[in-house]
Amino acid sequence: MTLKKKTSRSGSGTTMAEVAALAGVTKMTVSRVLRHPEKVNPDTRKRVTTAMAELGYIANRLAGGLNAGTSGLVAAIVPTLRHSLFADTLEGISDVVSEAGLGLFVSSSAYRSDVEESQIRSILERRPDALMLTGLTHTKAARDLLRGFGIPVVETWETGDDPVDMAVGYSNREAAHAMTAELIRSGYRRIAFVNGPAENNERARHRAEGYLAAMKEAGLSAPPIHVVHDEAAIRPETGAKAIRVLRQQSDIDAVFFTSDIFAVGAILACRELGIDVPAQLGIAGFHDLDVGRVVSPTLTTVQVPAMEMGRKAGHMILARLAGKRLATHRQDLGFSIISRESTRRPH
Repeated sequence: MTLKKKTSRSGSGTTMAEVAALAGVTKMTVSRVLRHPEKVNPDTRKRVTTAMAELGYIANRLAGGLNAGTSGLVAAIVPTLRHSLFADTLEGISDVVSEAGLGLFVSSSAYRSDVEESQIRSILERRPDALMLTGLTHTKAARDLLRGFGIPVVETWETGDDPVDMAVGYSNREAAHAMTAELIRSGYRRIAFVNGPAENNERARHRAEGYLAAMKEAGLSAPPIHVVHDEAAIRPETGAKAIRVLRQQSDIDAVFFTSDIFAVGAILACRELGIDVPAQLGIAGFHDLDVGRVVSPTLTTVQVPAMEMGRKAGHMILARLAGKRLATHRQDLGFSIISRESTRRPH
């Protein structure tokens, strides 16, 4: 892009008219880039944003945004920011909305529906253009707030029949069922499941349902599910502790963990305890994190489309903001079972 001129004026005194003149567009176009960037031709949008950078122009969104009903921000609430589980999803939506000139505001609910409700109230006071949530479990008050506010809302990491607005994810029930069935095909029969608390987390609840259904279909008795109550403490030590407890409580030959991080900790604990993985004990995880590919033995796991969920959520939001009609409000992106060295080969 070639700009008409360069200026050294301070950004605090720069006007929208000067941005328009430098970019070779009208003030209305500059305003549209600020308020509805997704509706502006990408080349024109780039000319305007480059002119803003040259001039040091900073829009006063409180002055114009409230009247226009837009803030230029998309908000996202995830269960935790302490670990990498949801980082790919945030990166995916950030890539898409930032390309359209929108900012991303991120908050963490600590896996608590009441905290999420409070955050939703606080976020809506700031008038975001759209909101991305994790999961389908929310308080009734939160669902009513979201449906009444009228902005695009995308729930991620699960699919369901009654989303607040839109949903993109995969079936946690089917994913857990498929992994349990894979362990059974590999010759394991006394398979334990380590899960997170299910009260405020339908993902954990659906994974438990999938595991139990697969065990029942195979005519196998399922040991009591080992629940990690502090789900925010997602660290390898938790998996190591679970292995020691499970080995003392029951005769098991495989453990399916709801997190790769737990599973990697279990593999390291087995090495210390002299337990042969996968001959004596099969270990499987969930998410397909990088750490599972480098631990020895490498980890069998459920691969989920974490980044694609964020990208798809971003595209759905932009389409709605542009006034487009979506072919479907629910997107099931599926999952894959990745068999590696921590389990025996299926028979």
